[in-house]
Amino acid sequence: MIKSLFIVGFGSAFGMATTFLRGVILARILGPSEYGLAVILVAITGALDLFADAGIDRFIVQHRYGARSDLMRTSHAFRVWGSTIVGIGIVALAYPLSLIFKAPELALPIALTGGVVALRGLINMSYKLQQREHRFERETYIDTARFSVEVVVTTVVALMTHSFWAVLVGAYANAVVQVAMSHLLASGPYSFRPRARVVGLVARFSTPIYINAAILFAASQGDRMVVAAMFSKRQLALYAAASAIGQGISALASRMTMSILLPRLAARGGDIVERRRRTNQLGALMIAGSLLFLLGMGVLGAPVVRILFGPEYGGLRNLIIACSIKEMIQLEQNWLTTVLMANGRTTLFPVITGVRAFAFPAAIIFASMGLSILSIPLAFALGATLSLGMSYYAARPLHLIDRRLLIGSFARVVIAIVAVALLAHP
Repeated sequence: MIKSLFIVGFGSAFGMATTFLRGVILARILGPSEYGLAVILVAITGALDLFADAGIDRFIVQHRYGARSDLMRTSHAFRVWGSTIVGIGIVALAYPLSLIFKAPELALPIALTGGVVALRGLINMSYKLQQREHRFERETYIDTARFSVEVVVTTVVALMTHSFWAVLVGAYANAVVQVAMSHLLASGPYSFRPRARVVGLVARFSTPIYINAAILFAASQGDRMVVAAMFSKRQLALYAAASAIGQGISALASRMTMSILLPRLAARGGDIVERRRRTNQLGALMIAGSLLFLLGMGVLGAPVVRILFGPEYGGLRNLIIACSIKEMIQLEQNWLTTVLMANGRTTLFPVITGVRAFAFPAAIIFASMGLSILSIPLAFALGATLSLGMSYYAARPLHLIDRRLLIGSFARVVIAIVAVALLAHP
């Protein structure tokens, strides 16, 4: 367990650190206005990564028969065709999106992000089979290589062009390295010719997660999208800087939670009392840890952001706290999502994420009412709270979670959201 935690922690932390470093480098090289345009591309490429996955890798790790060659072929087929369809979709939406963001110069770059997600669909996921034995070395090698290449390529292109195009070039470099190394470190042959008899089995697991990814596009990246559409590009740059540290920590925790706990919490028999005890211990740890995270961001967030991003990004304390509350809720959501997935309860994932997407129209309404930019993370904190409540509801039939965790969780969330509301009032 400790060795696995170290390996996954290193790989995930390295990826998040290089992603964060890329943001710092772009902010300093491009300046706030051009960096604001780059943030839009970063948000879109990050959201599209959700579609390139669609939970297929988790099916391979979790399912009893996930390692079978026919299921591997079928899983590859789902990933290839799903990613291709998503890539075509983003090409079709590129121009309307550029108009929504009041940045017509981004129409072509947005369209080209479709190639990134389509390329990621060609990954050979057999390297994931190692995780069925609680080993994560191959994924760590791949992630370390692709994020290293991306930050180097992005930096070089940014220095040469001083343009948001550096984001797109770096994203393609990342995808090429990921695909190449996945085949190099694969545990078996690659094929995406599905077996008809098992298509339904893979589809039942992955389809809800695919729909969930579509909704998550608005729910996870929606705050930046609303800021991009309804505030200036400079304000978008400030918002990205204010939320960068919190989002990085949350994403790292999500990656580690899913990778480490999914194979250990998977419902493959065992003592229900022991499973309940383990689940509640982890839940209590997540809730306490998320509260410490919020307190730490309140004290250290503003000076750290100013030091890293530069003097133009000073005076963001309230915005950093507001953004961190949303991430505090997400830290707990990561644990609940893992519990549900480990027990095969993925059917309600689209609903869970769907209620979270309530934040998107709420943020638009708040901004239209003339509220400050602090109202955007307020809306998304409310959406995250609804999603958290739906997740607890979905977990009720498992009889694994103590009610005291629920009470402690929402008491903390209500207090935090009230604090954000007070900060957002003009």
